[in-house]
Amino acid sequence: MLVFLCRSSWLTIIGVLLVGSISGLSSAALVALINSTLSNNTLDAKLLPWLFGGLSIVVLSSGFLSHYLLNRLSAKIVCDLRIQISRLILAAPYPYLQKLGKSALLANLTEDITAIANASQLLPVVCINFAVVAGCMAYLSWLSWHLALVLAGVIVFGVLSSSLFREWPKKAVLKAREEYDVLGSGFRALTEGVRELKLHRRRSDAFMAQSLAASAEAYRRYSFRGAVAYLLVNQWAQLLYYLVIGVILYVFPVWQAIDQDVIRGYALVFLFMMSPLTILTNSLPVFGRANVSLQKVRQLGDQLKRQIEQSDRSSKPVLCVTFFGLSLQGVTHSFHREKENRNFTLGPIDLDFKPGELVFLVGGNGSGKTTLAMLLVGLYMPEQGGICWNGDVVNEGNRDDYLQNFSVIFSDFYLFDELYGVDNENNHALIDDYLQRLHLHHKVRVDNGRFSSVNLSQGQRKRLALLVAYLEDRPFYVFDEWAADQDPEFKHLFYTELLPALRARGKTVLVISHDDRYFYLADRCVKLEEGQIVAVDRPVAAQII
Repeated sequence: MLVFLCRSSWLTIIGVLLVGSISGLSSAALVALINSTLSNNTLDAKLLPWLFGGLSIVVLSSGFLSHYLLNRLSAKIVCDLRIQISRLILAAPYPYLQKLGKSALLANLTEDITAIANASQLLPVVCINFAVVAGCMAYLSWLSWHLALVLAGVIVFGVLSSSLFREWPKKAVLKAREEYDVLGSGFRALTEGVRELKLHRRRSDAFMAQSLAASAEAYRRYSFRGAVAYLLVNQWAQLLYYLVIGVILYVFPVWQAIDQDVIRGYALVFLFMMSPLTILTNSLPVFGRANVSLQKVRQLGDQLKRQIEQSDRSSKPVLCVTFFGLSLQGVTHSFHREKENRNFTLGPIDLDFKPGELVFLVGGNGSGKTTLAMLLVGLYMPEQGGICWNGDVVNEGNRDDYLQNFSVIFSDFYLFDELYGVDNENNHALIDDYLQRLHLHHKVRVDNGRFSSVNLSQGQRKRLALLVAYLEDRPFYVFDEWAADQDPEFKHLFYTELLPALRARGKTVLVISHDDRYFYLADRCVKLEEGQIVAVDRPVAAQII
């Protein structure tokens, strides 16, 4: 953890350690001064209040400065980590992100980075208390080096014996962190599938018993095991501290003649040291969790970087220029269907698209329509064959530029509450017109590029997503079952007015749909069955495929 912080800003860390050491040594000097005063030492009585006041100011000011420096550094490190991981997520291939899963990604951005932040903020406390212990040991050595040797031996023994048990809590913390990913997946299933669970009591009970409750219990068990392990380590250290006080008070005076002022000084100083020593031992769980979280964040970062580095960025970019042709040539894509426990292969697919064309993609559930759309827009790369945009082959090097040519509304779309990346300043009239046409003007307005509300029904949210797609003004539009959640009125508006309007503007539109009564509006209907194109028709009015 300290190495990680030093790599981020070694000058700040050195400053923190230096200032923290000053604070800790000043605290030890303050205790020594108090002990000397209680022992009626020969120090000048007039000087004592000034020394006490000066040391108190040094302790407080250096402690504040140490916390301030590291809190500022830790806040910056956490911010940079979150931004770095977020940028890597955006740059990584979409299939790899699907493989990692949303829960794991979210846990890295929240749980892990929070644990790192907590440990970094604790570092000044550790530094100050370590300096306190060091200063107190120096003062105790001045009082009696015999007792100081015994005390140092006990502390070293306590540290070494505690380190022997460190792997046990570390393993438990690591297992708890891994279980947290599973628990996060269960929470996501609970929040997104709450309607389905409420409608099926047996499903709800089985989900709780077999998934969520089991995962929560495993996380509790591993977390508790780690906490108990650290507690035992801390209690072992506490036992040693009390043994030392007992030896100082009752054993040493019998074994060797020692001045009572030295005994009192040792007892007083060591009682003061117990708090810093306890803080040091109690910090072990925080740093243990932080090291596990740092390992997880680094692992995620390395995995994402490897995926990004596999792309050849030197290839010719496919920019969002005037569109005159898109073709899929022998494209295939395979994946495993968990529910059916079999491999599914889409293709080979040969398709061409041109500007100002309205194409319907039809077929039964599981025929590969959404997978074909993902290949078309570049979120999936074909295993065989190729995709050409304006005659240029799309590859890993230019795929990101290729993606910028599409506006897509997925069936499981996400609606942002702000018009990111869209010129809304010069489109107020257009936005108002679309809100009127989509019958959303009485529920939503756009203020400074932000929607006044996205707390709408699914159909209304899809209409708002359609507004965003229009404002993006891309050459190619893809709608995946957009009309599935719409009333008949808006279905009719979508198919008979909005889609033809896009085609009239020269846009290419691909619509995944089961609404066969509107197929006649398409220039072509492409039908898929089991991943194969079985028909490409130019429908006539009211034709049913």
